[in-house]
Amino acid sequence: MPSVLRGVDHRDPVALYRGEKILQLVRRIFGKTKVVDQAFSIDSYYTLYLPYPLLKDSNEVPREVFRNYVFFRTLLDSEEFARIRYSTIGDSSLSILAASLIAAEFERSLEQLQQPSGSGNQGEEIEEEEVKSLAELVSRRISETVETIKSMKKLMDFGSEPGTGTAFDLEEGGEEIIRLAQLADIRAILELLSRIPNVTGKLLRPYERYSRGEVRGFEIGGDLERVHPSEIAMPRILFRLKLSEGRLLLYDKVLPKLLGPVYALIDKSGSMEGEKIVWAKATLLALLMRSRRDGREFYLRFFDGVPHGLVKVGKRVKSRDFVKLLEYLAKVKSGGGTDITKAVISACDDVSAGATREVSDIVLITDGEDRVAATALSKRLRDVNCRLHTVMIMGDNRDLRRISYRYLRAIKLSHKEIIQIVSF
Repeated sequence: MPSVLRGVDHRDPVALYRGEKILQLVRRIFGKTKVVDQAFSIDSYYTLYLPYPLLKDSNEVPREVFRNYVFFRTLLDSEEFARIRYSTIGDSSLSILAASLIAAEFERSLEQLQQPSGSGNQGEEIEEEEVKSLAELVSRRISETVETIKSMKKLMDFGSEPGTGTAFDLEEGGEEIIRLAQLADIRAILELLSRIPNVTGKLLRPYERYSRGEVRGFEIGGDLERVHPSEIAMPRILFRLKLSEGRLLLYDKVLPKLLGPVYALIDKSGSMEGEKIVWAKATLLALLMRSRRDGREFYLRFFDGVPHGLVKVGKRVKSRDFVKLLEYLAKVKSGGGTDITKAVISACDDVSAGATREVSDIVLITDGEDRVAATALSKRLRDVNCRLHTVMIMGDNRDLRRISYRYLRAIKLSHKEIIQIVSF
């Protein structure tokens, strides 16, 4: 079928590939495609992807695709759809996922519209006003999901700049990403993170001075190995005078400081239900973003009365592994008692098993008033060269305060407290 958009050729191999990709996702999400076809899928994609999609004149559109014409004309006139397009223009992966959502919702909404009549073959007979209402309904239904997918993409891409990791492909796990974006728990977590423009943008990466490292700036001193060429060009007597006084212009050279893994230890006991566990999961993801930027491995373990399974995230993460991590977070529910001592000892054992010589950071997030074996834990932390950062949610624990490298209390459970926690 012909396109309702100017300049879009449905016979083009690239357009055909994208249309088929969208249809595959719709079948996996909705289970069937009785109404949505390749022509609709291709136009959905280019309506989202193109900076300024132009519709054909109504008299140029064949009758068999006039319903599509009315649908996309209504979408392009919608303010809600304009906000969606703000995220998808020029982004192929996000446009494919958003187009899949449009097609799936169109299929679902059209089926619901036809149910009262008892007919299963009235797609072509729907009135123009009904198609307009359908377009507005679809736009509203997918808006929040697209925004969540955008937040997921931002989280996945973080730390994948050249030299720091691998780029993430949303299409690789398209079905799983769409399903995750429709979960209330994931939406709440990512909505909290989205309030932070750049969770680690203003944090200084730890460095150590090294005469053969990378140039960070300039300073005054007497180290000949780092002297600026302009100093060598000056008269010899003046150079010697400045050298004797330690007033030469030098390069400030540094190397990134080597650090062990970041270990998130999250309380999932019954008292953490609701806002607390959502905030803890958001903080966990913020810590993951920080560790990726610093090139550190990331460990994760939930605990209640006993420590649960260990999750290890390497310095380079594949798209599917990241999606699995989000799926795991969505499945974790609050319940059980609290044993902080056993959890911290398990974390120390995990770090010790990794045989790292650098300083590791264990971030404990809990609301528990549990009694802690402070002396034993303090000794164990020293043995494995770990710093304990304790985050008490709406509570206090004197023993943890005494043995912690940092002790923070989260009262409002806001994004500002998350920034404070990842600043180490």
